Amino acid sequence: MMSKAAGSSGDKSGTGGYSDRDWPKNFPPIPRNRFQKTGSQAPYETIDTKDACVMRVDMPGCPMSELVYYVEGNNVHFFADEPSSDENNHEGRKYGGTAIFDPRGYNVKETKAKLRNGVLWITIPKKIPGKNAKVSVTELMFNAKITREDVV
Repeated sequence: MMSKAAGSSGDKSGTGGYSDRDWPKNFPPIPRNRFQKTGSQAPYETIDTKDACVMRVDMPGCPMSELVYYVEGNNVHFFADEPSSDENNHEGRKYGGTAIFDPRGYNVKETKAKLRNGVLWITIPKKIPGKNAKVSVTELMFNAKITREDVV
């Protein structure tokens, strides 16, 4: 399954996700986590600071050892897998996405990423501190189990 969403660090809420009021009417409703008591319900958010754009991405269950990220041009790609659990018959979730940054405003090659307690923190320094630039986020999620019978 692939889905796309775009957000920018210039929006008033500071979140890269959608709020209820601007969520397109033809999309399914924003899923709510009944166990989450406070904070943004969005699976990711962008935070514009004076010196950088900081992106927070929820990747529950993923350890730092599973994080793979790399910079390609003005794109920051990131991936992590939740470990499977045979005793609970759980294959583990797979996460991944790409954040596209305006190279005129950000030093994309200096990107740093850290996965801590199931939350990915990506920091992209600004070329000119204090100035906003454009950020686009593409969410790609793919989870498929292919067996020998599926191969033709």
